Amino acid sequence: MILSKHLYSGITLCLFCSASALADHPTIAFGSEGVGAINTISSTAIPVGSWGFGVRSEIINSDEFNTEQLENFAANGLEGVHSIDRITNTSFSLIYGATENMSISARLPYIKRENIREGELEEGLPEAHTHGNSSGVGDLLLLGQYRVMKRSSFDTSILFGMKTPTGETDIRDDDGIRFETEFQPGSGSWDYLLGVSISHSSGNFGYHSNVLYNKTKEGSQSTEIGDAISYNAALTYRLNDSHATHGHKHIGASDANGLTWDISIELNGEARRKNKISRVSEDNSGGTTIYISPGLRVSSKNFSGFISYGIPVKEDQNGVQTDIHSRIVAGFSLAL
Repeated sequence: MILSKHLYSGITLCLFCSASALADHPTIAFGSEGVGAINTISSTAIPVGSWGFGVRSEIINSDEFNTEQLENFAANGLEGVHSIDRITNTSFSLIYGATENMSISARLPYIKRENIREGELEEGLPEAHTHGNSSGVGDLLLLGQYRVMKRSSFDTSILFGMKTPTGETDIRDDDGIRFETEFQPGSGSWDYLLGVSISHSSGNFGYHSNVLYNKTKEGSQSTEIGDAISYNAALTYRLNDSHATHGHKHIGASDANGLTWDISIELNGEARRKNKISRVSEDNSGGTTIYISPGLRVSSKNFSGFISYGIPVKEDQNGVQTDIHSRIVAGFSLAL
C-alpha cells in the first residue's frame, strides 16, 4: 500500500499489564498507529531509514462492584477481591525502519487506575475499603519486527521484544500505604515477547492477524503477573479508493481533501495465567477476554488518526473479578 510507506506502527500495548484481575490491566496486544488494523499488528514493513511517532490511549471501563458486594465478599472469606472503575493507558511510541525487512519500536505508557476498592475485615466486621487512584509511568516496551516472507500481496513477520522494569512501583494509596504490585504502573520485572504477524491485501480489503506471547518474570514485592498470550484478527476496507479513469483500484488513492478513510472489524483476545505472590497463585486473577472491535481510521500522507470501540463477547475469568463493560482505543501517528 502506498500509504504504508509513510505511516506505520507495530507497537502498542501492553500487556494487559495488570493486576490481580484480568480486567485490571492494559492490553498486551500491540496494534497500530499507522495504517491497517488498529489493535492487530500488521506485517507491513516501514521504509528503511524512516521514523514514526504515535500517541495511543486505551480506556477500559469496568462494571465495578458496589459497597454491599465487596462487604459480602469479605464476610464470606474472599478478602482482597477488588474493584476498579476505569483503567487508562496512554502511551507514546517511536518506530524506526532499520532495514528493508526489519523495524524497531519503543513504547512508554502512562497508566492510571481509578477508584481502587477492596473488601476487607476490620476487627471481624466486613467493609469496603477505598484506596483511591494509582497512576504513573509504566514499563518501557521494546519490539522488533522482522519480515521473513514478502509477496505481492502477502507478508509474514516474526515479532520479538521485551518489557523493561523502568516503571514506577512505589505508588501509595490514600492512607499512605504502598499499593500491591498488581495496582502499580510498573511490575518491576523483565518480561519477554515472541510472536508472528500475517497480512494480506486484495483490492480495497486488507486481512491481518497476529499472535503474541508474553513471558513474565517475578518482579516488585515478589509478585509475578501471569504469562499472557494475545491473538488478534482484523478485516479492513478502504472506502475511497478508486480511479474511474483507470478502471481499477489504487490502494493509495484519496478523496479531494487528500484523505483516505478505512473501516475495520477485529476480534481481539487475550488469555492470562494467574498472578503469583511469593510463588503462590492468586485465585482471583487471570482468565480469558475476547472483544469484537469496530474501528475507523482517517489518513493523509504523513498523519493518521483512529478510534476503535471494543465490546466483550467472552469473559471467562478465574475466581471473582469485575466484568469489562467496554474498551475504547484512540490515537494518532505522524511520519517524521
